[in-house]
Amino acid sequence: MKTMRLLFFFILAVIVVTAALSFLLPTSQKVERSEVINAPAKTIYQQLVKLENFNKFSVWSQQDSSAVYTINGTDGTVGAFSSWTGSPEISGEGKIEIIALEQDRKVEHKLHFTQPKEGDASSVFTLNENNGLTTITWSFEMTTPRPWNIFNLFYSMDKQMGKDFEQGLATLKSLIEKQAGTAGNNNYEVLTMDFPSTTFAVIRQQVKWSDIYTFQTQHMPIIRNEAIKANASPGTAASLFYKWDEKNQLTDMAAALPVINGTELNNSLVKTENISTGKAVYVNHYGNYEKAINAFNTIYAYLDNHKLKQKFPVIQQYITGPASEKDTAKWLTKIVFLVE
Repeated sequence: MKTMRLLFFFILAVIVVTAALSFLLPTSQKVERSEVINAPAKTIYQQLVKLENFNKFSVWSQQDSSAVYTINGTDGTVGAFSSWTGSPEISGEGKIEIIALEQDRKVEHKLHFTQPKEGDASSVFTLNENNGLTTITWSFEMTTPRPWNIFNLFYSMDKQMGKDFEQGLATLKSLIEKQAGTAGNNNYEVLTMDFPSTTFAVIRQQVKWSDIYTFQTQHMPIIRNEAIKANASPGTAASLFYKWDEKNQLTDMAAALPVINGTELNNSLVKTENISTGKAVYVNHYGNYEKAINAFNTIYAYLDNHKLKQKFPVIQQYITGPASEKDTAKWLTKIVFLVE
């Protein structure tokens, strides 16, 4: 009798704990990945809006040659849907429907799975164009209703399926850039580093975007002269960007030179600023400074994919430039993002 009572209370405790966890845990799981595509948002939207094109870059469609798709309604319009039947181990059965469209900016789908397990999900593609480059973000959210949401403790959809979304976006990028004739024009490798503690001699102010180069070239000689007078061993020229105002096309920035830690400068215009040791990501950009926007967008997509938070300032180090190299294709700029 005592054993039965203990078993009863044990089962009751399990039920109570399970119910409490089910109430506290979220009722969905989300995967989100981004990619930079060297094409206008309009071109990408024209591909995304058609359900028939989804199968051209979807990993699951590529893996399941047995899948059969049927489109109902006018493809590319709200209300159109595609039903599929495929291998239970890969595609299963289900339906994907277009539920919202925002011209050249957003495509939203609702999915209903019937086999091998019933469930619902939402899928949203968001497009953000900047200077001919477009960052596409794919957000996928799967419902996990109570009490089954307790299994979210043991299964991470992001970890298990994240690579499928990355591969799908990479395939879409390849298809679109090949069609647009821009393939291979945006090949940046994002690298990680431990940024060393560095003291910079700087002249900082708010600058119009169009005046950045002029500001840099006018103030760099002043900084270098002051650093030399202080025996501070000035290093490679750099820019520090603290704020980037898209609306007003202004930036809070500094022309900067790395100097010996502890340097003191006797000049009211030139200050010193120390950036502490920390984690960072960077890319090496070869070419004109105006084309560096491609590199920035690549880093932004990397930060989104790896759930990294950006810290300021952004550091641009001019390893080679017009002072030492006439061929603009050989100008090397190291673009560093400090991250948390």
